[in-house]
Amino acid sequence: MENIMNKFVNKMKSKANKTLAMKKQRGMSLLEVIIVLGIIGTMAAAVVILAQRAFSSQDITDLVDNTNSVRVAAGNAFHDAGEYPTTVGDATKMSAADLTTKKGDAAAMVGTLVQLGQVSESEARNGISGDYFQMQGVKISTDATAAKGFILEINGLDSGECRSVLTQVANQWDYVAVSTAKAGAISTAPTSLDTKVDASGTTGVLRSMSADGAVNVTPNRIAEACNETSDNSVVLGSK
Repeated sequence: MENIMNKFVNKMKSKANKTLAMKKQRGMSLLEVIIVLGIIGTMAAAVVILAQRAFSSQDITDLVDNTNSVRVAAGNAFHDAGEYPTTVGDATKMSAADLTTKKGDAAAMVGTLVQLGQVSESEARNGISGDYFQMQGVKISTDATAAKGFILEINGLDSGECRSVLTQVANQWDYVAVSTAKAGAISTAPTSLDTKVDASGTTGVLRSMSADGAVNVTPNRIAEACNETSDNSVVLGSK
């Protein structure tokens, strides 16, 4: 009898041990799976946001670098002529072939710079809108007789891109204005670079060559500039 009881007890212990082992090896519950998937989804979303910010930041940096290259190239190319061309084609409507083949009044000013070897085709382009920079000679002051200055337009910017560009260039150029021009379009060019500065507003002249226009464009002024759309345009001017 005692042996039978011992066998029964040992058998029950064996089953209990197997049951305990199975519980330790069980898979995750549905709730645990949902929690893990939620954590993974949150981490993936964060990674995507950080990647988008990195790409956007690099796009702005490349864009600003291109405007600096074109600015230097324009000064070098037209220095001896003493003035910039005022009659130019619409660069936003041009193909890469147009940029290198159109001459005279039909040529875009930036196309002339490419043809002269002052800038490359990629440096002549606004990488955000995909358009080539629209450029045009303008007068430094309203009473001037020759176009001793020029403007360069960066079109097709959303509000964040517009403000990011302004943050980097607003105090580096002689003339800075915010206008509206979607990708594939241009705004009305100023006739001179001495337009009066607008103290507030989403569009207007932030800096100019007027008597009181050489102001420091503050972060607060930049924060209120640019519309909450994708048709912002930054117009830069230099003598």
